[in-house]
Amino acid sequence: MSINEEKFLWWKHGVIYHIFPHSFNDTDGDGAGDIEGIIQKLDYLSDLGVDAIWLSPVYESPWIDAGYDISDYKSINSIYGDMNAFKRLLDMAHKKNIRIIMDLVLNHTSDRHKWFQESRSSKNSPKREWYIWRSPSKKGKRPNNWQTNYWQSAWTFDALTGEYYYHSFFKEQPDLNWRNPELENEMFETVRFWLDTGVDGFRLDVINMIFKDENLRNNPITHFFSDRHVYNRNQPELYDFLKKFRALLDKYPDKVSVGEIYTLPPGNPKLTASFMGDGKNMLHLTFDFSLIFSRWNASKYRKIINNFYQAIPNGGHPCFVMSNHDLGRSVKRWIFAFNRYEKAKIHAILLLTLKGTPFIYYGDEIGMENVIIPKNRIRDMYGKLFFPFYRGRDRSRTPMQWNDLINAGFSAVEPWLPVHRNYRTVNVASESADSNSILNLYKNLIRLRKTHKALQSGEIEFTDFAEKGIISYIRTYEDTKIKVILNFTGKHRKIKSFNLKYGEILLSTHAQNREISGNTDILNPFEGILVKLTEN
Repeated sequence: MSINEEKFLWWKHGVIYHIFPHSFNDTDGDGAGDIEGIIQKLDYLSDLGVDAIWLSPVYESPWIDAGYDISDYKSINSIYGDMNAFKRLLDMAHKKNIRIIMDLVLNHTSDRHKWFQESRSSKNSPKREWYIWRSPSKKGKRPNNWQTNYWQSAWTFDALTGEYYYHSFFKEQPDLNWRNPELENEMFETVRFWLDTGVDGFRLDVINMIFKDENLRNNPITHFFSDRHVYNRNQPELYDFLKKFRALLDKYPDKVSVGEIYTLPPGNPKLTASFMGDGKNMLHLTFDFSLIFSRWNASKYRKIINNFYQAIPNGGHPCFVMSNHDLGRSVKRWIFAFNRYEKAKIHAILLLTLKGTPFIYYGDEIGMENVIIPKNRIRDMYGKLFFPFYRGRDRSRTPMQWNDLINAGFSAVEPWLPVHRNYRTVNVASESADSNSILNLYKNLIRLRKTHKALQSGEIEFTDFAEKGIISYIRTYEDTKIKVILNFTGKHRKIKSFNLKYGEILLSTHAQNREISGNTDILNPFEGILVKLTEN
């Protein structure tokens, strides 16, 4: 592969769209989305301009944890359809040049998976060591002090064999033992199965957690008797595993892997980027969630972005995400601000013009917000466990808002989660007809990415202005330079030493209200602009 061919690999310059299938489009009238619903919306996704779809899990599952508790890795959950429906999705998406990325959970299975049922049946079971079992300590207590990610013991006693099994999450999600070679072989065979089926890559769920300390050493205790996850995540054996995984993917053309890396505390780009190896021998992409956890501040955003760039290995490639199915929608983080939709537009420009692969969470392109879920409608286990202090992750998993008809056009019956009350104005149909909508901003930005290689693969250089509250950078590819200027404030800002008359404005969030005076350009409050630079 030549340097130029590598530079324009689809996953480097493309736009990836994350779908939570349960909430995208219901075609069979059960109140939940399905594969056929995604197929019917492929024209919408093609018109939006996305290059790939990442699907949250569609495997067979009892759905204790929204499908992330898999009971069969090689079958499709009947809620969504069947394998024929999935293959039809693959075929029709590929015909529209849209690739499909599967969500793959390697850390744990459902406790209803046949592997775990066999594992727990006897201490002598051939699959006993496929999971992490330990006898009680000499004092009859749990094997160590490890906690789940919600601060309860990560060990559950199973009276059938008199031992504990380990689970990073709920007891219904026992962790796999990746030190067992038979388990590793079986899981790699599963990966080959989906690659042979035709999927274009994998998003790897909590991938930095799949290995645990071989000696099960106690984690150090911090405040409130909570343990620091030193020995049950980020273990050195993971790097060797990722090399094997990448070697397998490299046998198939144009595949991609992206790792979900949660660091505690949030924001450790060096650790996140380390799982790319040298950029060519481990993960293709890794999520750094620092921007999601940052407050709205231009200087903080710039620092976070630069820190991530500096951590990326020479052969690696960054990616960016502003919202997701676990951490909520970005618009809702500014719910008490009257300018939250203006901020959403700034986020859109940032996401789609930074150097790196952008991931759009379904509905963000129309400005969907988190929804306050009433207690009797909560489906998420975390919401049930911590109500009313935390209502769970359902808030950002609500039905896609397609139009202003009943249930926002998502379903003919009451959806599994309530639709946001703003659906009559915040929906695809209404925003398609509004040239100033967030949806049309996304479409224009993606069109510009496809038109200008500087926005796909160009280098990035941040620039300084005298005024605070501004992020500005130049994307350069060969002789083309595109400048991006973002006003994070609710005030007019002067941009000195830069005159827009020496450039072509490709896009502005305030196209009808541009103010230019002499050699000083004035940005409107929360304005974002793209300028193709020309010689003075």
